[in-house]
Amino acid sequence: MNMRKTLMAALVLSLGITSAVMYTSAMQNQKNTDIEQIALNFLKNGATYSFDGIEDSITILDYYMLESDPVQHVVVISFDTAHAGWGDREGTFIAQGITNHEIEITIVEGEVVSAVIDDQWDELNQEQIIPQEYLELEEAREIVLDYVAEQYQIDFPGNWISEVTTPENLVGASTIRYISGYWTVTISYPVVQFPEYSVTIQNTSTGFNWSGTVTSNGEVIES
Repeated sequence: MNMRKTLMAALVLSLGITSAVMYTSAMQNQKNTDIEQIALNFLKNGATYSFDGIEDSITILDYYMLESDPVQHVVVISFDTAHAGWGDREGTFIAQGITNHEIEITIVEGEVVSAVIDDQWDELNQEQIIPQEYLELEEAREIVLDYVAEQYQIDFPGNWISEVTTPENLVGASTIRYISGYWTVTISYPVVQFPEYSVTIQNTSTGFNWSGTVTSNGEVIES
């Protein structure tokens, strides 16, 4: 009798866990669907698609979340327009011909905070993005080392050994650690076209600890 009760209790517990997992999965799927719908609504109501977007050309290419607080949801969508260009092109000379576009929409707490088409057009603010010179990771490292060396009269060593320390399954960001003797330089940055680099510099012997940011145009901002 006790064995039967034990088996029944185990069965009820198992069913409860399964139901909870299914419910959580269903809730997450619904949340993802809601995020995608926000992105689709923004695209369809935006000036570019409203002007000459081609119906049934919209395809969701990707959806992922960035590790941040609050979480950033990024939806990448492909769509076609009947003419080249972006935004409301009424009254301007535009080349006729079906043109494919990709828009990357970032959503935070249900609000669109960024929407970039073809890496060239800011759909949220209706303006063209002025290209910047890309600041390489190693350039950012040297800029910040020069800054700290001058500000704190430090003679940094050379021959840095690098290792990737990005957490497993982290999407949309990277972390690189450089080590030379007692010195460690850790640089984290989002995987975007023009990233800002978050930097910490530590010396395990002296206890020196510095943190700051290198902007995409090479400016050092100390925390």
